[in-house]
Amino acid sequence: MFCIKNATIHDGKEHVFKKDILIDGHTIVSVSEHIDTESEYFDAQGMHVFPGFIDPMSNWGILGPGREIRGNAEDNDEHTHVCTPEMNIIYAFNGRGIRIQQLGAFGITAVGVAPSNNNLFGGMMGVFDVDGINPFKMCIKEKAGLKACVTSDVTKFWGAKNMMPSTHMGIFQMFNEQLRNAKEYDSSKGRDPKKEAIREMLDKKMPLFVVAKKPMEVHSLLHILKDYDVDLVLASGFGLQDCEEEILKCRPAIISSVRVDGFNTDAADGDNEFLYQLYKKGIQVSLASNVDGRMCSREEMLWNGIDMYKACHDSEAVITMMTFNNAKALGVDDITGSIEEGKRADLVIYSDHPLKTYKAEILLTLSNGKTVYRKGDEMKCFI
Repeated sequence: MFCIKNATIHDGKEHVFKKDILIDGHTIVSVSEHIDTESEYFDAQGMHVFPGFIDPMSNWGILGPGREIRGNAEDNDEHTHVCTPEMNIIYAFNGRGIRIQQLGAFGITAVGVAPSNNNLFGGMMGVFDVDGINPFKMCIKEKAGLKACVTSDVTKFWGAKNMMPSTHMGIFQMFNEQLRNAKEYDSSKGRDPKKEAIREMLDKKMPLFVVAKKPMEVHSLLHILKDYDVDLVLASGFGLQDCEEEILKCRPAIISSVRVDGFNTDAADGDNEFLYQLYKKGIQVSLASNVDGRMCSREEMLWNGIDMYKACHDSEAVITMMTFNNAKALGVDDITGSIEEGKRADLVIYSDHPLKTYKAEILLTLSNGKTVYRKGDEMKCFI
């Protein structure tokens, strides 16, 4: 047993209260006042406790420098076909690699890991713990979503090979065709792994995560998907102001990483004030480090939260966008993403509120009840 006492708790669902948290192994077993226990405890008087941050759509554990992960490994980027929905990210994930990346030192306790942006349908995503060795033991949820991309990342990569799609016209023709073929798929006439994987998404066994950066991409995507009943998670979504009517009608979840991504030329079209207004209208908005498939810094998740807070001045809404909404998008909100009895002990303790002051320091991070960072631990220069 381990107890966090006298904590100011931000539960991930916009509630703030002062209670104790009792942890038994991997699980939060009690959140209540004045827990009487003889077990080991952490006195969090004057400190703030949050659910562990969840980076919902990333390549952590796949791309990065060091002996375990080569910077150009790209094991999540299958080049043999523009549509590879049958691929499973679990076979690209390196447990020792993500441990080197020390995400717990920046408050991240779980990650959604995705195929690259180069394929129209890249494969199936997974949700992973940030500390371990064996990816199959670290996997919180396999087949958490089907990843697709309808941006110029696809046309640049395949157009350079003189292959379709080399235009946005080609992207959406192929996207529509793949959905139609999967809808008509009959396994009794012969198995097709590509159609089978997309059919699983159409049968709502997993959501569809689509990277779409420009308004015209979002308009085209939503126009095609109106004929299909899918659980859509829209990633990137720059310039969504031009798509408000369609978004409020079809109500996709949104993952954003708009402002601090200096390498993304579309980021200037991002509008956190607008995203917050969508959130207030009931749209499920989440924040990520980045969704472009590039290497990023461990701080970017928090930086995006700080930038959103500057836009909306609603700290608890932003915490929800970094925790519970991310878990919900990935289908693991019954396991993690909020501080509640029965959930995984994924927690981060700060000296102050990290969205409100740069003086806030991480004091302790627990992932599945295990200490993955404590203030004073050695930090390495791996991103």
